[in-house]
Amino acid sequence: MSSDRPRYITEHLTELRKGLVHSLAVTVIFVGIAFWRSDLLFDILLKPFQDVLSMFPAFGEHVQTLQTLSPIEAFMINMKLATMAGLALASPWILREIWVFAAPALKSNERMGILMVFCLGLFFFSGGLAFGYYLVVPLALRFLIRYNLDYHFLPQWTLQGYFSFVMNFLLIFGLVFELPLVLAALVSIGVATPAFLAHKRKHAIIAIFILSAFIAPSADPVTQTIVAVPLIFLYELGIWLSYLAVREK
Repeated sequence: MSSDRPRYITEHLTELRKGLVHSLAVTVIFVGIAFWRSDLLFDILLKPFQDVLSMFPAFGEHVQTLQTLSPIEAFMINMKLATMAGLALASPWILREIWVFAAPALKSNERMGILMVFCLGLFFFSGGLAFGYYLVVPLALRFLIRYNLDYHFLPQWTLQGYFSFVMNFLLIFGLVFELPLVLAALVSIGVATPAFLAHKRKHAIIAIFILSAFIAPSADPVTQTIVAVPLIFLYELGIWLSYLAVREK
């Protein structure tokens, strides 16, 4: 039995190496495809800016496009977008390789739990990206352009600055929308209970509005409420998921 153990470990490490090589190859292929069709990525991320331009004729007639400050700025942003898109497209294969490697060591109920958490996490993160892209980013751009024009400043935004701004917003809301899973995880490890979360609902709502004041694109109450309402709903969903976590446990 002792002689079989090193052989088992060696085979396991060989499978791990094979999975890493395959994942890297698939990622490189998808990054290449994303770089080849980078025009689509640019169009998607530039659309909020172009839509806002049509709402501000005084701004749009002076600024029709974003500015670049170095010869390689557009190329480097293109590479960043292609890398992120390639990783996103290759992620199912990478996760499959991780699953094939780790699944034999898990019990059936653990495998089901991990799959459920992964699916929910992907769903919530995608919902946060959609919420940020379709609602928050356009609101932020309208507010910032109006703010500059009110003070008689002409915004001359760079390509790097715009894409950093958009990607940061999308990442923030993608992570914030993981709130239900975070609450369920806290309950699962014993840090909190569903009853405690329900009892602290009023405090949570106040905290959500304070958080919204920081991440909302403008300081007006309407915009802050638009940002806060989905987070309150996610908090309630987190309480419901925590009850399920306790019951499964």
